[in-house]
Amino acid sequence: MLEKGQISSFQLAVLLYPTVLATGFLILPATSAYYAKNDIWMTGLFTCLSGYLSITCAVQLHRLYPKKTVAEYSEQILGKILGKLVAMLITFDLLYSTGVIARQYAEFVKGNFLFNTPIMLIISLMLLLAAGAVLGGAEMVARSAVILTPIFVLPIFFLLLLIPDLHLNNIFPILAHGITPVLKGALGPQAWVSQLFLMSFFLPILKDPQKGKKWALLSLAAIIVSMLYINLITLLLFGPDVGNKTFPVLTAFRYISVADFFENLEALLLAMWVAGNFVKIAVFYYVSTYSIGQWMKLSDVRPIVFPVGLLVLVFSWWGFPNYLSLGLQGRLVAPFDIPLYLLFIPLLLLLVASIRKKIAGKK
Repeated sequence: MLEKGQISSFQLAVLLYPTVLATGFLILPATSAYYAKNDIWMTGLFTCLSGYLSITCAVQLHRLYPKKTVAEYSEQILGKILGKLVAMLITFDLLYSTGVIARQYAEFVKGNFLFNTPIMLIISLMLLLAAGAVLGGAEMVARSAVILTPIFVLPIFFLLLLIPDLHLNNIFPILAHGITPVLKGALGPQAWVSQLFLMSFFLPILKDPQKGKKWALLSLAAIIVSMLYINLITLLLFGPDVGNKTFPVLTAFRYISVADFFENLEALLLAMWVAGNFVKIAVFYYVSTYSIGQWMKLSDVRPIVFPVGLLVLVFSWWGFPNYLSLGLQGRLVAPFDIPLYLLFIPLLLLLVASIRKKIAGKK
């Protein structure tokens, strides 16, 4: 096993929360409202199933193949050639996803705060910081998450200052167009929650692996409650117009004005965005690097950390000439791409592994 450090189940839970929601807070309300309209608040509730399946799949595969990750046990399950191919596809998707996340982070920062800063510089500086965490291993990534997650969470409570401006009638009529628009709107949140399968890269190094599933489920519960909270705030403030706003949460922060004192709180959102996305990019960077190392049977991944960062930098530009194309990717591609590699393929691996175990048991 390449990773020598250890983390606790609590650190795993804290790490998973921004890994899912760092980009989700700003992107998902608009993409969900595009389909669900005023039923956007229901979309987060439909993430329970995909989140639970992702966690259960990761835990069950870990029990069958302890001390191994998906890049390693896929060969044992599917055979050397097919297993290596599957591991390569998952690794490629992780690299691509890391690039997309870095580009989303940079587009928001440049488009709303650092207008004259080259976007390549914003991406490069974040990747350089994340590379430092990856070089330190899982312990440094987990400790960074424990320190930065409170900075990521606390600003959203300032949205409660908008309570006098919220209108409960924006939630009605409920299910006016049936359940189908809600299910379409839930595709995005379900895709994001399937990223919980990344815990499979950290399960082999837990100090208390028997508590891993419990803490992961607690993290899932916190994610669902947070999605419900953000969706309700934005819906009650803007009504069905949420789907027409690029960043509804940013617009909501700009609405905050209490006694001419609490105003212009966008800086809080910037701190939240930077802290959360550092953790998310570091986690994806980490699992991409270690996945490549395990796939190539390396004895040490440190020599490939910066080359992997260069690949991520390439992927952050590959196929995205502007923000419009990036937004279309988030609405049309990501809801199917993320679950394919982080939910359906792992479930298939678990099914094949269970069948092989039963056959071996009978023999």
